[in-house]
Amino acid sequence: MEVLNNIRVVLVEPQGPLNVGSVARAMSNFGLSQLVLVKGVSPQHPQAKDMASSAQELLASTQQVPDLSAALAPCTFVLATTGKPRERQPTLRPEEAAARILDEAALGPVAIMFGREDHGLTSDEMRHAHAVMAIPTAPECRSLNLSQAVLLLAWEIFNLACSSGRTQRHQVSHSETGRCLPHDAREHLRGELLAALRVVHILNDANSLPITRSVERILALGPMQTRDARLLFTLARRINGTTDMTPEEPLP
Repeated sequence: MEVLNNIRVVLVEPQGPLNVGSVARAMSNFGLSQLVLVKGVSPQHPQAKDMASSAQELLASTQQVPDLSAALAPCTFVLATTGKPRERQPTLRPEEAAARILDEAALGPVAIMFGREDHGLTSDEMRHAHAVMAIPTAPECRSLNLSQAVLLLAWEIFNLACSSGRTQRHQVSHSETGRCLPHDAREHLRGELLAALRVVHILNDANSLPITRSVERILALGPMQTRDARLLFTLARRINGTTDMTPEEPLP
């Protein structure tokens, strides 16, 4: 299924080679083929290869990058996983997250972020996400193994993609909706907007954190169309006095 090729699994600083191998195997079981590691253990670790079993090809193609921005750069939609609900971020269940992932993957590359085995994703890493997912567990045993979490969501995505009529629903024309803004351009826009807010004295050292978080929440409301982002870029740059960007000028 072509839509699955637009989905990448991002592991942030994975600590266990056995988990990396198990994640590769779980992905391969359910049609996902893009695995990206942000630092952490090498995907070529002997124990990772042993656990990957028949997913050796996926493990061999796994990318390892130096930071989260590099892992998310081409993605137009990012889902973060968490063990507990986050403030001001509605939390999806796995079946809801699978539906959202498939809808967004029909429009462009998407990423699913999984955090460290011991303490998950940091608040700064979570800000990159458009949506958040948590897997309900029994209260007496809330901790879920990394590879098990990947397996559960991968199955939900695969099962939904295979269901009758689902793949047809995702054939969305880019000409009708416009292209979605990739993550690296969204980060650039974030910087331009914050700079503009500082120029007009809305942002200052005393209120930097809440204002920054507000901008991040606005940008994370959903994948932004490039035509809409162009307007915000133009506004911010006019305020900053950096360029007279025309509507036809390509985004950075």
